Amino acid sequence: MVGFASEDGPHIALTPEKVTEVAGLTISNSFIYGFLTAALLVVILFIAKSKVHLKAARGITQIVEILVEFVIGLIESPLGSRAKAVKYAPIFGTFLLFIIISNLLGLLPIVGPGVYANTAEGQTPLFRPFTADLNGTIAMSVIAIIIVQYLSIKESGFLGHLKHYFTDKPLNPINTFIGILEVLGELTRIMSLSLRLFLNTAVGEILISVFAYIGKDFRSFTILPIVTFEILVAGIQAYVFTMLCATYLGLAISHGHDDEQPAHEVDPVVSALEGEVVSH
Repeated sequence: MVGFASEDGPHIALTPEKVTEVAGLTISNSFIYGFLTAALLVVILFIAKSKVHLKAARGITQIVEILVEFVIGLIESPLGSRAKAVKYAPIFGTFLLFIIISNLLGLLPIVGPGVYANTAEGQTPLFRPFTADLNGTIAMSVIAIIIVQYLSIKESGFLGHLKHYFTDKPLNPINTFIGILEVLGELTRIMSLSLRLFLNTAVGEILISVFAYIGKDFRSFTILPIVTFEILVAGIQAYVFTMLCATYLGLAISHGHDDEQPAHEVDPVVSALEGEVVSH
C-alpha cells in the first residue's frame, strides 16, 4: 500500500530503507528510484534519437543535442582530441545525465517522506535519491573506474597501460614501488568519487527535510533557497564526476603513448578537481 506521509518530525535517514524483497534480494527505496531514473533516461534518449534530423530540433531533442555537444566539449581537453571525445561521449554523457536527473528528481515532493509504502517495519519512504545511497555511488564509481581501465587498455594496449603505472623501467625498485602506489591509488579514486557524490546529495536531502519541517506554515519560503542551491549542486556534482573520469582516462591514454612522461606525475587538473568541495 502506498500513501502520502504525515509525520510529526523531519524524516532523516542516511541509509536506504527496505521496501520489499524479491527472490531473497532486498529491494530498497534507492534501488526503486535508481531503476525508474534509468528507465526515464532511456525513454528520453530514445525519443530524442527518433526525432534527430538535419534541421534544427526543438523541445527535448534540442536539449539533448545541446547536452551532447556540451559533453563533447567537456571531455575533449582531457582526452586530447575531438575524435576521442565524440567516440566516448555516450559513456561519459550517460554518467552526466544520470547524475543530473537523479539529483534533480530528488527535489520533487514525492521523493523522501512525501510518499511512503507500508512494510513489515512500518511506513517507509518509497523513493530515495540513488545518489544519496552510498551503495549506489560506490557502484557507479567502481563501474566508472573499470570502464576507464578497459578503455585505456583498448587505446594503449596492455603493456602500454602498464607503463601508466610502472613507466618503461618496471624492474627499477623505485618505479615498482611507485607503480604499486599508483595501482592502490585507483581505490582512493573510487572512494573519492563515491563519497563526494553521496555526501553532497545526502546532506542536501537532510537540509531540505529539516527546513521544510521548521517552516511548516511557510514551507515555500524556508526551503526555496535550499532547493535553488541544490539545483546548482546537482549540476556541479555531475560535472565533477564526469570530468574526473574523463581526466583519469586522458592521463592513462597519454601515459600509454608517451614513454617519457613519468607515471607518478600529478596532473594539475586532477588535483584541482579532486580538491573541489561543495560545502552546504
